[in-house]
Amino acid sequence: MTYLLDKIKKYIKYLLYNVKNVFSLNLNEIIESEFENAFKILDELGMIEYIKREYKIDYKKPELLILKDNPTFFGGYSKFENKIIFSKKSIEREINDQLKSLGYKGIKGIEYLNKSYNTILLYPFYINDRSIRKSIAEAFILLIMFHEIWHSIDDSILDKLEKDSNIKDRDYLLTILNNPNNRELRASAFEVVMYYYYLVNNLYKDGKGHITAYTNILACRNYIEKIDILEKNGYTNKSVPYDLGFCYGNTTVATYKSSLKENIYKIIDDIIHLDKEKAIDVIKLCGDNFDKLLYG
Repeated sequence: MTYLLDKIKKYIKYLLYNVKNVFSLNLNEIIESEFENAFKILDELGMIEYIKREYKIDYKKPELLILKDNPTFFGGYSKFENKIIFSKKSIEREINDQLKSLGYKGIKGIEYLNKSYNTILLYPFYINDRSIRKSIAEAFILLIMFHEIWHSIDDSILDKLEKDSNIKDRDYLLTILNNPNNRELRASAFEVVMYYYYLVNNLYKDGKGHITAYTNILACRNYIEKIDILEKNGYTNKSVPYDLGFCYGNTTVATYKSSLKENIYKIIDDIIHLDKEKAIDVIKLCGDNFDKLLYG
């Protein structure tokens, strides 16, 4: 009994220590750093220039706005102001939740995030000898950053489509982009692809980062089956577009593996033409051919 009580006390002490120290993080500095980091990655890939050239868009890099005490969202994109907006209070709360889920064990190497609004996928993030709180903050903020950057790209594409009737696949793309659910799906897919690209190619050049993508495939395949059943019964859930996008992005990572960088422009074209039906078809195909994908 004494041993158990000591263990509980140790755990509570650990949680209190880590939750307290969340607020000692310089979140402004981390958010600003990941903002520049994300665009640096896109520049290295020539991605923005590729989209501007192929889709004739007039893209302007958004500004960054950090709010202190808006608890209603993690991040967002304002088309009117062309700003990517972050809420520190919400991010602090998420870091607290992730710390609690990780427990008080000593952590080295790769650990996994499960974002509070996405209960399907696990995301790898690296700790090693770094601060666990800072590692969680950097991973979570970078995921949000890529998501909101894609919204800024989608808005530029939509503006061009509305002004130019000569764009290839214009009617189809307009139909997709005028559906808010499709836009969240696409941003979520981009978020996952770019996050994995960064982990594997920029941060640690570690192929183990792909392992998590494989473990997520069957969970995503099962999720598709649940959606079909629920929607037939008239069920709607605002998280579905996000979840489908996460799963589509995960499938893309698992499919391309280490050749993600070499195929990034094709991947971007596929995301630009992505809608719910295409996402479901790809996720199903990947799940049904899991063994071939894993061992082929």
